[in-house]
Amino acid sequence: MDRPRPSVITALFWAYWDLGHVLRKAWRPALFAFLVLSFGGFAALVVPLRLTYDPAGQAVMRLAILIGLCFLLTPFFLAVHRLLLLGEEATRYDFKPSSPRFQLFFGWLAVGVVLLSFPSTLAAFAEAKGPVYYFGPSPPDLDLKIVTVARIVALAMVTQLVVLFPAVAVDAPGAGWQNAFSDSRNHIWFVLAVTILPFIPIGMLAVAVAPLFRFSPGTLAGMVAGLAWFGAMMLAVSTLGAVIASRLYQIIGDRLNTPLR
Repeated sequence: MDRPRPSVITALFWAYWDLGHVLRKAWRPALFAFLVLSFGGFAALVVPLRLTYDPAGQAVMRLAILIGLCFLLTPFFLAVHRLLLLGEEATRYDFKPSSPRFQLFFGWLAVGVVLLSFPSTLAAFAEAKGPVYYFGPSPPDLDLKIVTVARIVALAMVTQLVVLFPAVAVDAPGAGWQNAFSDSRNHIWFVLAVTILPFIPIGMLAVAVAPLFRFSPGTLAGMVAGLAWFGAMMLAVSTLGAVIASRLYQIIGDRLNTPLR
């Protein structure tokens, strides 16, 4: 199906308008998601470091926490997609883990997190457990090259999978990874542009505001403020990713709307 495709600049403004629209209309689920992201994100950063000094153990625990966050956040992402694509307004956090839609969405969300975490996990397992002595010239940094390539491959795969999430959320007849890859591959440069550029302003804002939390290091007020800011940034980033995926599905979702054979 040939649909009119907006310019990248139009898609950028569209993404931020959708972000504000979703946070206004679905503020109750968004509030719960904010709490999950604030405390869950903090746990993913701190708990593994407190429980073990082994890099591999830390990576495994961090991945387990992130998958748990995926489970808790699945109702929020489903609500975002269904609000934008079907006009359904969620007035509460609709947590239904027994639903096939919930299970399929959570499964693919966990796959995405595993793919994005794989390079860091690979680096953690490759890290030396003790002192290593080399004789002669230093060996090339092969581990760094492998991890860099793994990160690029993982990001490329997840980028091509983003349109699958809204398709699952609205029960599209062709919601499969093969169709998601096919639809994204046909518009690869557009997909890359609209899934990367909108995050640059948020990243710049986070970097600009971060130094403000250094005024009271170690105090309760500083910790609460930092936790709230972290949760707000993660909510904005995750919601922005969901609204971008929904609009991409509307624009390029051809095979995803064709029944699977």
